[in-house]
Amino acid sequence: MRLEDCVDSVIGQLSPDVRVRFASAPAATMEADLGLMVRAVESLASRRSEGGACDGVSFLQDGVVLYAPTAASKRQNFTIAHELGHWLVEKTPGVYDWIADQDEPGPVLETICDRVAQRLLIPELVSAATIGTGPLRAQHLISLHDNTHASRPVCAIALAKHLPGLGAVVLIDRYNHSVAHASVNPHPERGWPKVFPWPGQVLGDSHPLLLLPPGKSITRRLSWRTPWGDQADFYVNAIGEDNRVIAVFSDTDIWNAVTFHPTTGREFDTRATLKGFCCGTGFEMTGYPCPSCREPYCPRCKHCKCQRQILREVACTACFLQFQPHLLVNGRCEDCRS
Repeated sequence: MRLEDCVDSVIGQLSPDVRVRFASAPAATMEADLGLMVRAVESLASRRSEGGACDGVSFLQDGVVLYAPTAASKRQNFTIAHELGHWLVEKTPGVYDWIADQDEPGPVLETICDRVAQRLLIPELVSAATIGTGPLRAQHLISLHDNTHASRPVCAIALAKHLPGLGAVVLIDRYNHSVAHASVNPHPERGWPKVFPWPGQVLGDSHPLLLLPPGKSITRRLSWRTPWGDQADFYVNAIGEDNRVIAVFSDTDIWNAVTFHPTTGREFDTRATLKGFCCGTGFEMTGYPCPSCREPYCPRCKHCKCQRQILREVACTACFLQFQPHLLVNGRCEDCRS
């Protein structure tokens, strides 16, 4: 079983009618169709300890879901959907057994619930219908956000899947001049390029995307430069908002924006694509694994599996040698207990 197989099985616990109603009214559907009590708690002190992109907690045996309300955004809907994921996982045969067999079951469970939430809030048919028959444009993200209960990053994730080839759906923060979110769709055959927008990347004050006025849109060929000096050309369709710029990147001119298309080679990352779980979430990256455990290094904490195990070790109170916590009894290792 793969991670996506688990997500498919969990979502399959809901009938198609319930899924449709949930996408338009998450909390009301959970109460009316599933018999769960959903309540907003302004000062939610208890949160999920294993990560996950939510601000909520469930008391599943009592059928109660608590969440931190976010009046200024749609984040609370993702939280509610995430908590429904936990409730559904318990009802899906075989999923908990598979999760328990993983190296880090807590983060795996949270990742499954995150993906269940995304797919419930934006069903595939909804994102496809938003785009229609034409190419994906930045305006489609605004339309999808307005017509669903999903946040802009979740909408970007859903829409990036509809790019015909290499590209990305990007949110740029006007205030700190940086990429706030980037959902990259790798090349179907060659994988990830060496140059692409990435969260946290800072744009110069005179960057043409930052100069785009609110309400205005552009479609043009644009060079994107990395902090280390590499650059590559993309075709970009973008629209300005008050606080951000939404941009769709594509390696081909899907909008027929220009009449002349110079042939330029694009470099792709030839390192292997590695998947792992760490720091409360799943990740996918290109790179080289640790030569000892053959597992990838987490992009956040920079540790591999064996390094994380070492960091969890504690000292025996008698001999002061390092051991995994489960090997100690009352603070002593096996040799010091005998």
